[in-house]
Amino acid sequence: MNRDRKYWNEEMETILADKLHDLHNKKFLSHMDYVFSKSEFYKEKFKAAGISRGDIQSVDDIDKLPFTEKQELRDSQLTKAPLGKHMACESGDIVRFYSSSGTTGVPTYIGLTQNDIDGWIEIGCRYGWSCGFRPDDIIAMAVGAGGYFAAAGLQGALEHLGATVVPIGPGATERILAAFQNLKANAMFGTPSYAVYFLDWLKKKEIDPKSLGCKKIIVGGEPGGSDPYIRKKVQEGFGCKFSEGMGLGEVAVAVWSECYKQDGMHFAGQGLVHVEIIDPETLKPIKDLKTGTNGELVYSSLFRECMPLIRYRTRDQVIINMDPCECGRTGMRIKCVGRTDDMLLILGVNVYPAAIRDVIGTFQPKVSGMLEIQLDKPGPKVEPPLKIKVEHAKGVGDLKALKKELEAGIREKLVFRADVELVPDGSLPRYEYKGKLVRKLYEE
Repeated sequence: MNRDRKYWNEEMETILADKLHDLHNKKFLSHMDYVFSKSEFYKEKFKAAGISRGDIQSVDDIDKLPFTEKQELRDSQLTKAPLGKHMACESGDIVRFYSSSGTTGVPTYIGLTQNDIDGWIEIGCRYGWSCGFRPDDIIAMAVGAGGYFAAAGLQGALEHLGATVVPIGPGATERILAAFQNLKANAMFGTPSYAVYFLDWLKKKEIDPKSLGCKKIIVGGEPGGSDPYIRKKVQEGFGCKFSEGMGLGEVAVAVWSECYKQDGMHFAGQGLVHVEIIDPETLKPIKDLKTGTNGELVYSSLFRECMPLIRYRTRDQVIINMDPCECGRTGMRIKCVGRTDDMLLILGVNVYPAAIRDVIGTFQPKVSGMLEIQLDKPGPKVEPPLKIKVEHAKGVGDLKALKKELEAGIREKLVFRADVELVPDGSLPRYEYKGKLVRKLYEE
């Protein structure tokens, strides 16, 4: 395989907007035929909404359809085994199941046909190639299918593009280290939180991170990969390239991926996933997308057989970049700023924890970049001042002055009042999987 090829799928990754619209129109209408005939879940849902197949004549009619919420899928799975009314294929066509722990302790399941897996692999190859993985890479996987649906799907894609994969999973840092030292791994896939955790862990062990020979770290699973201070810390610490991607296990292994410019994540799901950006308050699609547009991602599958999804609300809040990229990939790029579920409302101002982390990061090296937002009562409404613990660097000097600087910076950038408590470097928890920026001090 030619490692110097510019794209995994040049036709799709550089497709022009009008051709993409025509392609998605054709794919969407075909998928609607499948959904209306095969999915008991959607037949009931659309009937309740007063919608028939004849009401959907093009992909431009998609906003006539109701949104799909995650809780609906959980509720459906309780109706009958194995996947509830959401299963739209014969049980004998299912070749793989994934599960994750639900919030109530009841696992959430995803089923895949071979066609579903093939679609995951195609998107995963576009994703992996864009982020910089190549056939001669040996990749330590610091995520596992048990807690991260996309992990095994991404593994299959990386193997398909020719790379060697070392599946390890979270909570096994000694084995990650061994993959670099003994198997000569030169790349890693994990969460942003794990990349920072692994770097700090190595330093505590007095192991030079650069001695591992890790040249590429690709992250996903949570916001943070685009944080300039996390990126700078990891890239300088390992001497590597640090890129991020994003997907959703219910939809596709990876839908967005950075290129070498590291200036937003490119859409990688052409012909396989249809994306809408909606206003999170009005829930109406934003038709005229421009650079700087802020909205919520909504996905519709164009290929899924076992568990098709139509207008699935992700709660992921993104900022759009419509400017051309010198890599030649077309369409929009995004930066994920957080989730609606995590948003705080402070005197009428919407505040995402990731945005607070971004502001705190500008004060490095006076601070470590680690913080903990503390809530006394359930949100999203929070009465100011918002309590925030922030790690200060060793030997920083006047802590009272630093506290005032941090509080003033937050007030200036995010327009709310904070009460910052400075704590010593290393006193806040590090996470081997997904990081937690918010700590609830109340009993749920």
